This record gives sequence, structure tokens and C-alpha cells, in this order.
Amino acid sequence: MRRAYLNKVVKVISVLCLSALSAQISCAANSDIRKFCALPSSSSRSLQLFLASNIASQQAALQRNKTLQQGKMLFSTREGDALFHTARIAPGDCVLVNLEEAMLLVPNAAKDVSSASQPQPSGEQEGVRKVTLFPAVFWAQRNGAKHYGLIAEKTLQRLRRVDKARETATDVIVNAKTDPDLVLIYILCPPDRNSPCDLTVKQKGRWLLDKNSSKQFHLPVLARSTRNGKANRGTRRVRINHDTPQGIYTIWGVVTGGGSSSWFQTARIDLDAALPPINAQPYSLNSFLLSRIIPAEALDDYWVNEWPLAYSLGRIALRIAPGDFASEQHKVTSTASSQAQFSQAQFNPTHGCINTGEQQGQLLQILIEAGVFRQEDIVTPDTPDENSEKRWSVSPKLGKAFVIIKDRDETD
Repeated sequence: MRRAYLNKVVKVISVLCLSALSAQISCAANSDIRKFCALPSSSSRSLQLFLASNIASQQAALQRNKTLQQGKMLFSTREGDALFHTARIAPGDCVLVNLEEAMLLVPNAAKDVSSASQPQPSGEQEGVRKVTLFPAVFWAQRNGAKHYGLIAEKTLQRLRRVDKARETATDVIVNAKTDPDLVLIYILCPPDRNSPCDLTVKQKGRWLLDKNSSKQFHLPVLARSTRNGKANRGTRRVRINHDTPQGIYTIWGVVTGGGSSSWFQTARIDLDAALPPINAQPYSLNSFLLSRIIPAEALDDYWVNEWPLAYSLGRIALRIAPGDFASEQHKVTSTASSQAQFSQAQFNPTHGCINTGEQQGQLLQILIEAGVFRQEDIVTPDTPDENSEKRWSVSPKLGKAFVIIKDRDETD
């Protein structure tokens, strides 16, 4: 009797949690990252989600960036016909979501025969109103494939919430044995991103030492957005122009020139080239290399999939950049409170880039000495003007230099 009563209480609490997914106040006290799975008795015909199509296409990434900023999601029932396609959720399939990342979008079906004959998975008719959708990492039990996309709140309510999503401890990630041939930049951040992160460098399997103190090299950087001028507003990672997503970034090269402000006088480090992250493929094509960067057991953590998820939902053009990016490049004026908060470190919030303040030259020199860049790659015009040509130089160590961004554990 007692066990039956407790089971009934647990079921009631689960229903209450699912009926308020957007809030998740008491049900997600420590973290809003949750895992949901389809019950064995679920009907795959009625459970669907939207997955990003043509994940390897640079053009598709640019188009997703444009349409999602407009609040629209273009989808089809067939992969490749639109920027997203619908997929059935079979019994045993699971999704990993951050409940704080909910988006309001208008799903627009592509004008093809197949989409016209089938219901939209959101339960809404095209163009009528916005739908609450959650960015989701989707695992198909049938073949072990991993995909990225969006799931409607109504669909999520029909899945079973499992235990709190497991995350590998930050110390385990940082202290893991890595490939000595790789140059790795670690950026560890406070979860709320309201204060600077800590950047360190590992090369030849060892931590880089400061030349003056002979102690481990550290560089404070900022990894948060303007948040519409509200310094303490909650952190979002997946949305375009918000805080820098966690994950593994390839150092593709450097960008120089492109404008007349002082911001253009220093080279910017390109972290995506509008191409998929190293772990964004459905199957573990790069698993060997990835396991030389972080422990293999961490590859299914939410944090390492946050960047591929954000990329799949239109985030591109992320950089490690200098100085006052927000006000000079995008003409955004920070509030007095946020200016005071970051003035000592000489940062301003960005549109998602890693901001090094006035320390960009120091970091570039370290990467030149490590062979990641050449001196000629970072040369910029002494007097840039509006007609200054933007130049992109590929890294000589492409495929051997990466940036790992992760939030510190709550107990750190």
C-alpha cells in the first residue's frame, strides 16, 4: 500500500513538472538540463520533432541564421527539402534539453506535396501563431545516431522525464590525458556568465607557463552577450547573439581588416568558419580525435553538445575577439551597471564572441609561438578604413588546435 501510494505521488509530481516546462522552478532547483524519453508504449506516428537538415552545408547554416532571427522555422517532412525536417520519435528514443532555452517560433511548412498531406508536429497550422519549441539533442535508439533540432512543448509533455542529466565533472575534463600533438585552449566560465572566465593553454600535453612567474598561464576573458543591456538577465547559449555556447571549437584561422574602427586593428580568431563543429555529425565520425581532447564518456554530456546544437539552430561567426566589440562593431551601448561590472577587466559584453579585452595581442603571440598562426597572418592595416578588405587566413595547425569552453561545476 505504502509503495503504491509513493508511486502515485511521484507520478503526480512528474505531471505537475511537465505542465510547467517553461518555468521549472521547484522541479529543476539545481539545473534546467533534463532528459526525456519516449515510453515503450508510445506511438511513433504522433510523436515528432524538427531536426536540422543538411548539417554539413555552409549555405544551410547561413540560411538558418537568417530565418531564425526572423522568428521563422522552415521545415519539410523530407530531409533536404527545407532547413528542418520532421522525424518520428520511436519508443526508447530520448532528447536532452535545457528548459531555459525555450523559443517562440512560427513553423512554416515547405510547399511540397508530402508536407501538405501530413499534420504538423507542433499541432499548429502554418503561420497562425508562434509555437513554444525547445532546442534538443536527439538520440535514436535504433541506430545510436545523434541529431540536433527543436521539439514542441506539447510533444515534450508526452515524453517521460528520466533522472537529472549526467554531466562529467569539470576537473575530469581539464585534467584528462590529451594528445601531445594538439594545442588546446580551455575556457572555464561561471555558469551565470556575469563575471570573466579563465583561459588557460595546454600544448605538448602540458600547461603553458607564464614567462614571468613560471606559474600556469591564466588570462581572464568574457563569454557573455549584451542581453539587451540587462547585465543580470539569465544566461542563454543556443539563441543567436546570446552567450557563448559550451563545447569544442576548431581554430580555423584568423580574420583581419573589414572596417575602420579600432576594433579592426587586431586579428580575430575564427572558431567556426560557418562549418559544423567537430562533434556535430549524426555518427561518431571523429570519435578518435575527440577522445584525445576530452574523455570519451563526456561526449554525450549536454555541455559538449551545446555548441553543435547552437550551430544547428543558426549560430555562426563566433570569434575570440579584442576590446569593445559591442559598442564599436554593433553600435550597442551597454548600461552603466554592466560597464562598471566589467571595467576593471576592460571588457564589454558581445554578441557571443569570446572577448579578451586588451589582451588579444598577448594571446595571438602565444598561438604564433605554438605554430597555430604565422606572424604574417595577424598583420592588420595601421590605418584601416571602411574599404579595408576583410582577409581570412587558415591556421597551419587546422585540425590540431581547439578551444574547449565549459561552465564550472556549481560546487567549484
